[in-house]
Amino acid sequence: MTEGIATIGTALPAIMAGVTIETGSSELATTGSTRLDDQQLAEMERVANLPLVAPIPCDAADFAKLMRSLSILPSRADDEVTGKLRLNIYHRMMGQYPRAAIAYMVETALSTLDWFPTPKQCLEILAGWKDHDAVVHKHRTVMAASAVRQERQARLNDVMEALYRRDLDQDQIDALPEQMKVIGAERGFLRLHDDGVYRARPVPVPTDG
Repeated sequence: MTEGIATIGTALPAIMAGVTIETGSSELATTGSTRLDDQQLAEMERVANLPLVAPIPCDAADFAKLMRSLSILPSRADDEVTGKLRLNIYHRMMGQYPRAAIAYMVETALSTLDWFPTPKQCLEILAGWKDHDAVVHKHRTVMAASAVRQERQARLNDVMEALYRRDLDQDQIDALPEQMKVIGAERGFLRLHDDGVYRARPVPVPTDG
């Protein structure tokens, strides 16, 4: 998981640091928005869709070492499970957790418990552990997805403004994504003709009176 988080952590600040701020006066333009070029947009989309990598389970040797730290806590008189058998039972129940989680459980148990924790107590402590990598991953993918939505909306606004002003020639209209043509028609800037081609509507001529 660490590698995936590192990828997001490197890509996102680098892209955001390279963008420029553009403003416009038209009511149809997006003002004060961060803009991405095609390469930055593609990278943001990649970051937004990075899967969360499952955490690596704690190594058996590390697990044993961490659990030995709990040995300073006294065992209850009726606790007949000791040594290797105890370790095997605890590892079977908690071995799927990453090292960070086991370390958190041990530290919490040492600071809050008077007796060596039962498996149930260990699992209760682990339930309160927060996966930092998962939190960072979610935060950064959400940021990237938001940047993608903002840029796509800004590009749509740019196109709608150009259509509103009749700044696009027919070749440029033909090259627009189909969805943009549909929206342009819905807003009254384009008309779909019988031959399947979207063309700019004539600019309305004001009438007197």
